[in-house]
Amino acid sequence: MDERLAIIITAAGRGARAGGDLPKQWQDLGGEVVLARTLRAFDGLGRLIVTVHPDDLTRALDLTRGRAVLVAGGDSRARSVLNALETLDGSDVTRVLIHDGARPLASRALIGRVLAALDDHEAAAPALPVTDALWRGEGGRVRA
Repeated sequence: MDERLAIIITAAGRGARAGGDLPKQWQDLGGEVVLARTLRAFDGLGRLIVTVHPDDLTRALDLTRGRAVLVAGGDSRARSVLNALETLDGSDVTRVLIHDGARPLASRALIGRVLAALDDHEAAAPALPVTDALWRGEGGRVRA
């Protein structure tokens, strides 16, 4: 584990557009909570910091079992990230990855490519080619 690497996982959103009784990061995906899958993708790489909504603190404590620092999320994703970054003040962290807790399918290979890009650049973001057609609907019909 690289102690100079911090991974901020944002999981404070309410996921209203996804529907359901729970925010999407807490919903089941193939027998496992979405956020659990996300955390596993980053396990062992660096310090894990997870931003959570106050209503989800108990659930997050049960899920992370001490393997991540939990930070109160803000009223926006940007505020949540800033709250997490503020916990790093005075630390020896030199690189930070930021990932959405409701995006559980980041592969270790993709994460590795982002980390490798940070060896030569101040910032990096993954981009994947779109392999499916994109459709725009309106009024229950395909418009574009």
